[in-house]
Amino acid sequence: MGGRTSKKDSLVALAAAYDAGINFYDTARSYGYGQSEGLLGEFFRGRRDSVVLCTKFGILPAQQGGWKQKLKPLARGVVRVFPGLRSAVRKQAGDQFVAGQFSVENLRDSFETSLRELKTDYVDMLLLHAAPMSVLAQDDLLEAMGRLVESGKARMAGISGDSDVIERYFEQRPAMLTTAQFALNASNMSLTEATGRNGDLLLVANHPYGGPAGAAGAKTLVAELQQLSGLSSQLKEKLDPADPQVMPELLLNCILQGTGVSAVIPAMMQLRHIQSNIRAIESCRFSADELVTLRGLLRARESH
Repeated sequence: MGGRTSKKDSLVALAAAYDAGINFYDTARSYGYGQSEGLLGEFFRGRRDSVVLCTKFGILPAQQGGWKQKLKPLARGVVRVFPGLRSAVRKQAGDQFVAGQFSVENLRDSFETSLRELKTDYVDMLLLHAAPMSVLAQDDLLEAMGRLVESGKARMAGISGDSDVIERYFEQRPAMLTTAQFALNASNMSLTEATGRNGDLLLVANHPYGGPAGAAGAKTLVAELQQLSGLSSQLKEKLDPADPQVMPELLLNCILQGTGVSAVIPAMMQLRHIQSNIRAIESCRFSADELVTLRGLLRARESH
């Protein structure tokens, strides 16, 4: 929101999600070139008590001049007409962030800005954003996050990061960090072994489709699973590569059921994606036992 998606389309997507009962919204100081939090704050004015808001600090949006702001709608239009330019636009977007800003001072400044933008006096979850391993040894920073929880300005504090950082977090279990967010999809489903042992924490998965490359390979993945030996004929029939609804039902439910993960965050800016993901949770064709089998196949696939 505020980046590749316009304000108008962002508000339409938020309304569709909210009306459908989605109540968990994830953002960060850097998202949408610093505009995502403001859009959420605008939309949830008067609705704050009905939603769970998660934001992050540690990656700051670079300051942008007025001409860069004006070019954003043009860039969106160019990518729609010439999809091949998407990677170049992403590279340019990567230059608009300042990462690794993990100090107590930056925590204070970033968080106060987040509260102003979100138009609230508290957030439900405050996370270290794409944290490196070294952050787990920054006692002053972790203590400062703990004090924010004690003050009520953050209901929970936690960490987001790569799998190796999350696994170290699971080993150390710092008392002030009681929630974590991390990528979980077909390429790293083995992480569910660790999440299952840490289900007393509030665990949130993101990137369930593995990004554009993972989504593009959906049919191939389903076809590969369908051809594996040892599957019942009933399960093979359910794994229909021609049915686009198979992938969301497979991945979202393999992530959420029996893994200790409480929420999953797919990026949903198109109405059809919102509707598809909701259907996947509400009407999953796979039984609990079948999901265990499929999750095991995905784990085994990682080692090949």
